[in-house]
Amino acid sequence: MEGLECNHCVVRVGRAIASVQGVMEVDVNLEKREAVVNFEETRTNMGKIRTAIREAGYEPL
Repeated sequence: MEGLECNHCVVRVGRAIASVQGVMEVDVNLEKREAVVNFEETRTNMGKIRTAIREAGYEPL
């Protein structure tokens, strides 16, 4: 994830992803610059999650 550089970024991205309806669990890793997301496929999709990340000011890869 581009722009993920500090713990504040981790919290901001985590909250953005968690706000998407259908997301059950999210773990953002600063060192790896990635997020692992557990979500209900019937309620959301990766496109909506990527949009939430972009709206928080970061670029998903």
